[in-house]
Amino acid sequence: MNKVIPNDSWCLFKKDSGGSRNGKIVIAHQRNIQDSDYGTGFTIKEYESKKTINEDGWNHESIILKPKSTNIEFKNIVLDDEELVEFKVVGVFVEVL
Repeated sequence: MNKVIPNDSWCLFKKDSGGSRNGKIVIAHQRNIQDSDYGTGFTIKEYESKKTINEDGWNHESIILKPKSTNIEFKNIVLDDEELVEFKVVGVFVEVL
């Protein structure tokens, strides 16, 4: 995320209150996401969702978590189907302190 958040920065995030998060930087949790440095299910990425609309409303087709990094080894994390059940946005980025 060093294109948005410099390495080793302290940041302010606010609690996620729902609504559209497309294009926002978020802290997200999903147990299958494994951070190579810390081994946790948390990550900070740019959020993008693809939705389908039907007569009952809408559903997530997929969620893509995009790294904003100069390190080309970091790839998009694409979540769909069963992975979306346990996915949660914990907070939304406000600013670097």
